[in-house]
Amino acid sequence: MQRYNSFSIVLHWCIALALLFMFASGLYMVNADISKADQYRLFQIHKASGVVVLWALILRIGTRILTKAPALPDSLNQQQVFKAKLGHLFLYAALVTMPLSGWLMVSASPFGLPTFVFFDWIKWPHIPGVARNKTIEVLANNVHWITATILATSIVGHISAVIWHKKTHNINLISRMWWNNK
Repeated sequence: MQRYNSFSIVLHWCIALALLFMFASGLYMVNADISKADQYRLFQIHKASGVVVLWALILRIGTRILTKAPALPDSLNQQQVFKAKLGHLFLYAALVTMPLSGWLMVSASPFGLPTFVFFDWIKWPHIPGVARNKTIEVLANNVHWITATILATSIVGHISAVIWHKKTHNINLISRMWWNNK
């Protein structure tokens, strides 16, 4: 079975690990009983990490557009291929919507706090024209949380499909996104 190129594989797994951190930090920072100072620090780390994930995602999508994906196994029927493509479409749509809605939420926040990336070396700009707009902030916040639910569900479906195909049809799809084809 063919596999994705090494750069795509590295980006895939880096984004996957980053998403684990983003989900955990996002849930913790809004639900944990922590001091406002610790919550602020975690928000800053979460925002900066979101920017890094956005750039990794841009690279991943660019690489996906510029390189040919390995063919799906011939043993998959048309309905399975359609579901795989639809599932990936949902994943990519949610992956793009998450950081963009977070960026919009931060940009529209009444606090106007900056986002610094890479250990305070780079100040990430706010989206122009939305500063201190509570309506946009609330809308972006709702989109962020709804998309998080859709993304989490899509990821569970993605992983479940890989496991299901391995257990049911003995098709090792993980080998497409790993370095060892054995």
